[in-house]
Amino acid sequence: MTTPHSVSPHWVCDTASLQAMLGAMADAPWLALDTEFMRERTYYPRLCLIQLATDRASAVIDPLAVADLAPLAEFLGRPGLTKIVHAARQDLEALQCAGIRLAGPLFDTQLAAALVGHPDQVSYAWLVEHYCGVALDKSQTRTDWSQRPLSDAQILYAEEDVKHLGRLHQQLQQALLEQGKLDWLWEETNPLLTLAAEGDAPEDAWRRVKALSAQPGEVAATARVLAEWREKEARAADIPRGWLLKDDVLLEMARRLPENVAALARIPGIPAPTVRRHTDALLAILASPRTPLPASPSAWRLTKAGQKVLGELQDYIRQQGEALKVSPTVLATRRDLEQLLLEGMPARLRNGWRAAVVGSGVEKATANLDRESLRQSAQG
Repeated sequence: MTTPHSVSPHWVCDTASLQAMLGAMADAPWLALDTEFMRERTYYPRLCLIQLATDRASAVIDPLAVADLAPLAEFLGRPGLTKIVHAARQDLEALQCAGIRLAGPLFDTQLAAALVGHPDQVSYAWLVEHYCGVALDKSQTRTDWSQRPLSDAQILYAEEDVKHLGRLHQQLQQALLEQGKLDWLWEETNPLLTLAAEGDAPEDAWRRVKALSAQPGEVAATARVLAEWREKEARAADIPRGWLLKDDVLLEMARRLPENVAALARIPGIPAPTVRRHTDALLAILASPRTPLPASPSAWRLTKAGQKVLGELQDYIRQQGEALKVSPTVLATRRDLEQLLLEGMPARLRNGWRAAVVGSGVEKATANLDRESLRQSAQG
């Protein structure tokens, strides 16, 4: 089997069929969208399938076979056509890497579900069973989507990932309208489109390094530079960050500051290819003087008094969540509340709809607290 037309007449593997499919979908009131991609051995996601559905038809596009995706990019870049996606962030990144940028509005069914009271990481399969009464097949979850040809079962599985999004959109949008929360959803999804278009800056790569901000100032400063170097090198070589340096190795290097290749090679867990190919660059970074960073909120932990206040704030958020029919972690996470107590009001609670529904409440509850009595050194 080379093409799966026996089960899907909407299998799109050439430019002519792509253009025909887009023509058939041109007047649709909304467009459901999903992707399949692989990135286990690469930095950038490799787009392997694009699934589309409207109120009349569905299609599975093979971006590895279609020579020119420009017509699709133009179609998805049309403003005003609502794109329906579940957990959109990674799909947007995969499309962006293939030169396809979506225009809004973007309706994310996972975010919408959380705003009407479901868990904030609710799965597509759960929503489909809950709202549509359909139990999805899960047999293809570990498929290598880059392999060709794809089987009938794989194509059907991929189509199912978009066939129910329209119905989910209809029911979730109605619930959002009834609860006065549709604008909340747009406020959540609009930044996703901007993030996908701009990407993360390499100088911000340190934010991904677990426990970096809890390190002493000198170590944190060096680790930030190493994280930026790793990000640029991983992008240039299109390999996973961890193939260069895992987070724990990066931090250990920043602590030890090896001065020669032998000392560098003794860092536990450092890959031999990294030592061979990047010794000069790494030693230059480690030898460069830099100003220690000031202590960050992660360098502090809550005292017993702080934990008590945190519990009271979590109770308040749970009560607000119940009253508003919103998952409490969507209103404010534990991390949001810890940051509030350790440093001050986080941007998530200071701006937008959250500021209106919970921001003023937590600000009032903490206005007269002595922050110094609530925190102590994380190393103490």
